[in-house]
Amino acid sequence: MTSLDRGYTILLSHLHSHSPKLSVATIQGAFAHHLANTSPLPTPLAATAISSPFYLSQPFTNEKLQSFATAFRHASHLKYRALVEASKTWSKISAFLGRSTQSVMGQWVTDILKGVHGGHPVLRLAACSGLLLGVEDVKIGEKSEKMEGVDVGSARSAVENETVVALAEVMDTYAYGFSSFQSSNGIEEWEKEFQPAGQDILSLVLILASQSLPLVAENKLKALPLPSLARLLTSTISSAFKAGTFLSSVSASVTLSPNHQVHISPSSPLAQTLQSMLSSPLTASIPSISKLTANILALLIDSPSSSRLPDGMRSISEALDVCRDMAKQVERDWIACPLASFTDLDIASDSKDMTKSIWTTLKTLLFSTIMLAEAVLSASVYIPPQTSEVTPASLALQTLQILSHLSFVISEFGGVTTTTQGFEHLKKTFYLALDILAQGDGENGDSGLKAEGYVQQICFALNSQRAESAATSPRLAKQAFALASIEQLVPVLSDKCIRDWVWGVCYPHLSDPSYRETYESAHSVVLAIFASHAQRHSQDISGNRVSEPSEVSSKRANKYLGKLLDQNFATRMLSGMVNSEGEGKNVGPEGELARTSSANEESALSASFVKRMIPFYASCLIDNSVDGKLNTPQLRLAYSALVRSASVSAATTNGSPDDIMYTLAWYCVQLILDKIHELSSVLQGSKGQGKAQTNDEKSAERLHRLHLMMISTISSLPLPLMLRALDETRLLITAYPSNDSGADKADEQGRKAELVEALFSELLEKIGDREKEAAMRWWYKYRPALISEFREEERLHKSFSKGHHGVRRESGLKEEDVIRETQSDPLILSRL
Repeated sequence: MTSLDRGYTILLSHLHSHSPKLSVATIQGAFAHHLANTSPLPTPLAATAISSPFYLSQPFTNEKLQSFATAFRHASHLKYRALVEASKTWSKISAFLGRSTQSVMGQWVTDILKGVHGGHPVLRLAACSGLLLGVEDVKIGEKSEKMEGVDVGSARSAVENETVVALAEVMDTYAYGFSSFQSSNGIEEWEKEFQPAGQDILSLVLILASQSLPLVAENKLKALPLPSLARLLTSTISSAFKAGTFLSSVSASVTLSPNHQVHISPSSPLAQTLQSMLSSPLTASIPSISKLTANILALLIDSPSSSRLPDGMRSISEALDVCRDMAKQVERDWIACPLASFTDLDIASDSKDMTKSIWTTLKTLLFSTIMLAEAVLSASVYIPPQTSEVTPASLALQTLQILSHLSFVISEFGGVTTTTQGFEHLKKTFYLALDILAQGDGENGDSGLKAEGYVQQICFALNSQRAESAATSPRLAKQAFALASIEQLVPVLSDKCIRDWVWGVCYPHLSDPSYRETYESAHSVVLAIFASHAQRHSQDISGNRVSEPSEVSSKRANKYLGKLLDQNFATRMLSGMVNSEGEGKNVGPEGELARTSSANEESALSASFVKRMIPFYASCLIDNSVDGKLNTPQLRLAYSALVRSASVSAATTNGSPDDIMYTLAWYCVQLILDKIHELSSVLQGSKGQGKAQTNDEKSAERLHRLHLMMISTISSLPLPLMLRALDETRLLITAYPSNDSGADKADEQGRKAELVEALFSELLEKIGDREKEAAMRWWYKYRPALISEFREEERLHKSFSKGHHGVRRESGLKEEDVIRETQSDPLILSRL
């Protein structure tokens, strides 16, 4: 007897034993070896193994099932390597007349399938899963050994078919009647007694299926009962996370040490729960199970039959409901536990591994949920509009509710508004859900009715939480998530919703930078309100406005400019707008609101609300210009957007400027000028009086930020106000001391250079077409006064030379005009 025959006999003896002396790994290796090298056919060995007491003994364990599948996968590798090595010794005639590697490999796979046919469905699924994975590996090849892959052809299709059939048989045997609504499917309680105890087996089977089904063609997967499979997979995910209750024992497990540090005992209920979860094969397989679940849910939408689509959508909604229930339970337990209010420094060193396991589990839950939601939403955007109980918008709403419950976990990734790479799939899912929700349902959409209902719901929840509890980290994270959602939905919200709900949520956070994400999100929502108002106003007048040369526009607006510069007039008009509630008072030309129709009342109320917001928010931004609040780029962007909203609203439907709204735009400019003059006076008065240098430096930095904010408003102003703002800016820049060699003037000279560069960039890159000519003339007129240093002027002039030729062509300014305006300065002219 040869050594091969002896090894084969020993393998058979161990397979026929219920408790062999060899380890599972040893039997697996021997089985794979003989399966690849047995001659003439591997069919008898495959049939023996699938019916052997060793693998067939119950209860099935994950170790044996994975070992069985891995043996078939490794056998595919061994067979392929043996064929490649044998082909190296073939003569040219043998290679030409003999069977190819592809043909031999395909026949070997077919013989394996014949052997496992008729075996237990669970073992058959394991065998086919391992074989399918091996076939896929062989197709790819082994790059490390520079071995090209081989496609087994139709044999792979047969493996896919057998995999689907085996899974269907398992579902028929162990998951009969398994659904979230068993009574609706006619399954009575007494029938469960006659069904095999399948939930544990189903979990092990789904682990195997999650490894192989992604390799099966989609048209074959659709032969399975997808709604039932989706419920099974969702239930398995829920079981892996204990339906979201794995944190329910946190409060009873956390104690405080004598030095006031958090301690979690290894024998506590929480530690035991986490240990059982981490040791479960489900936890290790959550990524593959979640991926398979996502694919199945997407296939429910991609059903070729429109009659099956409603059932598929309901199954998807049920799956998202399960995720929402888990997220809600986790959030409730986390808020109630002491860990929510402690930092990493407050946790004892012997408990850090425990808290790390908690956060790992929470993040895994978030990843699994994101994977499901992203697949569902990506597929739902292609569903044609139809009347149905479950719609893409309702799925998007469920997704946002899930993410809202998990916002305290999302905050660990920087939130959904972070500008860094972060969690890209989270951002994609978040913004896709908002886009679908804003689009609405039906053939023509519903104008954001579901979006408005969602905003009202989260605003009510935030107001209730603020009244019931103090500010905690989970609540602040939820506020930041809600504000980020509202910001994207503002364009489809009604003015009433913004006034009654959104503004009340934003207002408390506009001056409180203690929680940065909430603070910045609140400002973003307010800016979104202004941007939405300006866009709507522009669309209303776009059909009636006629373009005209800047000179004509300037002359037409000059009669309003005199009024705007009259501070008494501006104050009176601004007071009238701020105090007006739309009843008994007119805004704009006398009797204008009195003549508006009922169809325009909501728009008029919106305009009145925005008019009242602009002065408040201008003052708010100036107050937030101190250190530790909004940074300089944020202030510049916000104030520019604020002034742009006020300026856009100055144009009426007949194309002429509204003097009242011009007043509002100039009020924002004047407010910042007043603050600049106030701070300048304070700084001048503090010199030589022995005051702290630190306070002076902070005031100087704030003054510089206000100067930059002032410059940022220039491109947002209409032409007559832009020229006035340019003159004010020139006075601010020239007020800096001239070039001095003293070291104490270095900071001021650096700030002055930054202001000139910012002004130049504003004029070159951000000024609109209507104002380009006037801006260019102004720049060349006052350039000598603004630029006093040779190198600074040369650098700016080179930059400007790259862009001013195109500006001349658009504005009609001639080259001779430019040279004539620069002849007063020979030094500048010599470098032109």
